[in-house]
Amino acid sequence: MKKILLLLLVLAMTLTVLAGCNENNTTDPTDAPTDAPTDAPTDEPTDEPTEKPTDSNEGEEDDWAEYDIITIAEALELCGEVGNKTEERYYIRATIVSIDNAQYGAMTIKDDTGTISVYGTYSADGEINYSAMDEKPYKDDEVLLHCILQNYNGTKEVQNARLIDFRHVDVEINEADYTEMTIAEAREAEVGTKIKVDGVVARITYANGKIPMGVYIVDETQSIYVYDGDIAQRVAIGNKITLLGSKAYWILESEQSNAQKFGYKGCCQLEGATLLSNDEKTNEFDLSWVSETTVKELLETPVTENITTSIFKVTSLVEKAPGNGFTNYYFNDLDGTTGSYVYSQCNGSDFAWLDEFDGKICTVYLSVINAKSTSSDCFFRLLPIKVIDEGFKFNLDDTAEHVVKYYGLDQFNASYTGNPAKELLTTVSSELLGFEGATLSYSSSDEKVVYFTTEGGKTVFNCGEAGKATVTVKGEYKGKTYTATVDVVVVSNQEFDTLTIEEAKNKEVGEEVIFKGIIGPSLVNKSGFYLFDETGMIAITVNESVFDNVAIGYEVVLKGKRDCFIKEGNTHAGQLAISNCELLANYYGEHDYHTFDFIKDKDVKYIYDLDYNEQHSDEVYYVKATVKVVETAYYTNIFISDGSTDLRLYCSSANQYSFLKQLAGKEVFVEIAPCNWNDKTYYTGCVLAVETQDGVVLNTLNFK
Repeated sequence: MKKILLLLLVLAMTLTVLAGCNENNTTDPTDAPTDAPTDAPTDEPTDEPTEKPTDSNEGEEDDWAEYDIITIAEALELCGEVGNKTEERYYIRATIVSIDNAQYGAMTIKDDTGTISVYGTYSADGEINYSAMDEKPYKDDEVLLHCILQNYNGTKEVQNARLIDFRHVDVEINEADYTEMTIAEAREAEVGTKIKVDGVVARITYANGKIPMGVYIVDETQSIYVYDGDIAQRVAIGNKITLLGSKAYWILESEQSNAQKFGYKGCCQLEGATLLSNDEKTNEFDLSWVSETTVKELLETPVTENITTSIFKVTSLVEKAPGNGFTNYYFNDLDGTTGSYVYSQCNGSDFAWLDEFDGKICTVYLSVINAKSTSSDCFFRLLPIKVIDEGFKFNLDDTAEHVVKYYGLDQFNASYTGNPAKELLTTVSSELLGFEGATLSYSSSDEKVVYFTTEGGKTVFNCGEAGKATVTVKGEYKGKTYTATVDVVVVSNQEFDTLTIEEAKNKEVGEEVIFKGIIGPSLVNKSGFYLFDETGMIAITVNESVFDNVAIGYEVVLKGKRDCFIKEGNTHAGQLAISNCELLANYYGEHDYHTFDFIKDKDVKYIYDLDYNEQHSDEVYYVKATVKVVETAYYTNIFISDGSTDLRLYCSSANQYSFLKQLAGKEVFVEIAPCNWNDKTYYTGCVLAVETQDGVVLNTLNFK
């Protein structure tokens, strides 16, 4: 009798399709997840009996008793050995633990006997994928699935599930435990406070695979981020929602100790959220409360301030920078360089909507979503909420002010321990903003402390005796002037009991050391440089802000921790370094770093064959080699080669060696230091400098 009823149901559905009722609701049944393995098993629709999903309030639980349902434990058994795939479909009744990819309906489900992953969910007839369904289940809902079972490369899973029916399950929650607040109040609430809040969805964020991860919500007082993938999958930009959640500050676990060192509390957000209501309309979100600033001022805000996931209004140059397998989008200030790139977990694909603004100066509602915390620095990462092209045109009457703020003042540090004898800018032009020949001039309140000289038409900044002076910077352009001041303190030369580099290298790992040397070329893929004295060379890591005050050839005194980058439990030599260095004194100068002990009688193969159990990361080799660049659609690598042996250079991308890429295929002389920052069973290399027929080019990657 049951088979007859099912056949009648199939016949009725077929007649409905022929009548054209579903012509606007069907999609290609071969739609597959975009990030699925290319050799993943696929499934063609069969003539099994199917039913359309019903409204979550329709039907009684007994309706599902008609189906021959198996448990998840039984399903796991049926998956069998690696490579097995059932020809028969089975009914599974389960609760959704999570929607793992809302695009194609990957989910995790459970019952009383276990848990299993679902690789793709379709309508009952197999023709509509999860993302296109008008009605669909979410986390905590109960589902009835008609499934193929397989063991794909050792993973037992449901493949191409047909959604026969589902029932919405309201999770029991006591609203009385939550305090209703404005978003501004929620931002200042204590961690763990249970909050009820209303807001309009202003932006959805995505995890790898374009999976919705969270939402920005805005009311008339402020904005905040809600970290909840389930809610992110159920809302759209413009929806007005009410939700419950707990106040939190999020920091990536591996960065927590570094964040604490810099006083960064974390991303201001709500978590553990429950969606109470959604008007499912497209509302404008209120931005009247947003304060105006500049990209420069935003990025210079101390990380100790609670500004993450708030929104600011800036005028910014939007720039698209395609890479190999990724795209970066930058928001720069009006000098065209001060700024940063957008935080993306999807290689930039989630920000393709910015393409229309590439190369334009726009009004941008910009947020700091979090801060990257490293051992040497803590810096904000950006996320745009809204971008408007208003045909920006720079007001040339503001030119004098612009050149003072963006070019004049930034040339001075707050304090000096020596005489920088630094050449200053006297003229500034900007093709981007449309002005040419704006001038800068300087004066000092105490010329015994700070004074300016003119040498060969150049203005040079000098420090004299110890004390404090106020420097006035004056900008002029077409009769308009603007002045601003900066205080400069000159500290008398302090005597430090410093070690030589050789002595510092011989200290115990973890011991604090104070040492002096000459700054050499940049590290690559690390914030730091090589330091030299008569006794040797060592790699130094520093906070990125140190590069505002130093240059290759300066003599400096540093304080840091004697370190060795090696994985716990390993006995390899690792990477020798002095880490987290603080700049104690800067004596400036134009000193040559020492090269007399460079090893010059070896070749590329010799470096390639170095024993990783022996310490070689404090050596520099001078070899003849050919530059070799390997580029693919997804990555680039760069090598030096002697024709038979290729030595890979340590980097995240060959773009970090832009000064070498232009020499691809050419034979040059290379200064190279073996390095092993990731404790591999081999050494890679870091190029300090390259010598060609046109002269020596230094690696200046980290220097500003």
